[in-house]
Amino acid sequence: MATFDEIKATILDVAGNPTSGAIADLADSWAAAIVSLDSDVPYKLEAKDGDGDGKVQDGTPFERPAKKETRVTKPAETR
Repeated sequence: MATFDEIKATILDVAGNPTSGAIADLADSWAAAIVSLDSDVPYKLEAKDGDGDGKVQDGTPFERPAKKETRVTKPAETR
């Protein structure tokens, strides 16, 4: 199974590696549609994960907390 980047590179290579125009603009959408054909989960271009399946958002601050939050209910010092 080819990856999104491999498919996009192939689309652009076949088209002559355009830097602008309709083919360059639509290459991402075409590659995402082709990857979705081989998967049961549609490929999302806006997903931040590596494979675009949207299941795990790699690199987002909401993926896993850096540390557990603790709530302070009373002051630590006494006066």
